[in-house]
Amino acid sequence: MKVEFTKELTGDAFRDLRIAVNERDNNLITENFNAEQIQALEKLKTRPEHIYLFEEYRLLLEMSAQTKKLWKPNQILKIYFFGGQDNRTKRVLDYASIWSKHCSIQFQATNSIEEAQLRIAFQAPSSWSYIGTDALGVPRNEPTINFGWLSDDLPERDYKQVVLHEFGHALGLIHEHQSPAASVKWNKYLVYWHFWENHKWTKADVDRNIFQEFETNSTQHSALDRLSIMGYYIPTQFTLDGQEFPMNYDLSEVDKKYIGELYPNLILS
Repeated sequence: MKVEFTKELTGDAFRDLRIAVNERDNNLITENFNAEQIQALEKLKTRPEHIYLFEEYRLLLEMSAQTKKLWKPNQILKIYFFGGQDNRTKRVLDYASIWSKHCSIQFQATNSIEEAQLRIAFQAPSSWSYIGTDALGVPRNEPTINFGWLSDDLPERDYKQVVLHEFGHALGLIHEHQSPAASVKWNKYLVYWHFWENHKWTKADVDRNIFQEFETNSTQHSALDRLSIMGYYIPTQFTLDGQEFPMNYDLSEVDKKYIGELYPNLILS
């Protein structure tokens, strides 16, 4: 079983928060903020040097747990391909554009690394992506998405599945099994063993990509969708109650509806 994973940006929760909020104000869910937190947020926007005051830094770290990483709707995300464009990059763009049929984000290749928000490499052996606006914090000379096994002889449905899954992350989506709606009862010892033996994932890798459950207020999660392209294949032996997730190769109906809600077509006056 090939698996995709997400890349962690810096481990600096405040920096990730600031990048996300600068891109889209409503990436930060403020409904439950108290007056102290709202004041700290205003200073974040107007006086960023205030982060060095310990108490306000603490407040901002607390708020960062409630941050989404969505792009502004109705925009074209430019993609730079390391190594230039060829048939492989065309296939990636064709499959990535399936997301665009259901939301207001479009993708377009560019030969300028400076104008690209997303940068793609094809470096063996793994496939991964940063989540949403985290890509804006990655150094310009580094990829934000990697497709490590997109070979010409890869079956078409697998090629499509990998591209759709990683571009789901690039649009800000988490793994479906990490949704607050999933509540998976994991057989943790077996899962740690499997991912180490087969993929050389560390405990931290497994914790971040498998076991971490995102907070309800940091996501706009739907009800659990076992058919989502953002789910992993999870066999029954990985769980204590026989729960499983199938291997999915296309967007589910919930994926299509959900991405349209995150990125609606806004009528500009």
